[in-house]
Amino acid sequence: MKNSEYKALHDLPKKTKSTHLLCAANGQQANYDGFALLEPSNTFKVIQNRKGHRRTNCLSYMLFHHKSEKMIRIDLNGKPHEGVATPHVHIFDDQHQNGQHAIPLTNLVNYNCTDEIVTSLMEFLKYNNFEISDITIEQPLI
Repeated sequence: MKNSEYKALHDLPKKTKSTHLLCAANGQQANYDGFALLEPSNTFKVIQNRKGHRRTNCLSYMLFHHKSEKMIRIDLNGKPHEGVATPHVHIFDDQHQNGQHAIPLTNLVNYNCTDEIVTSLMEFLKYNNFEISDITIEQPLI
């Protein structure tokens, strides 16, 4: 994806289809559908991934445009990539080699890094310009 397209899509004000979001249980993932407020045909999908193969505390987030075009992945814990420890971010545009290189999460301006399950989902949504004022997020019962 070209950097200009990434920036335009990222900067769109967005909303989740549901205002009540349930976090993924440990070992699972949860999907949240959304859309651009001013252009509802621009759809987005957020994934909260807690499926660690070896690590049981895995937590990462992904944002897709139209369900399949990767935009951003944030790994809050897990293995380092090319010497960049977690938390780190992969941005899928040509300026960032389409996500091949990890960038320290501290390089993102206005991102409040936390690995607490509810707060981290809220921070990911907020960073990606989702309206969060009417959203409630709950932890899984399991």
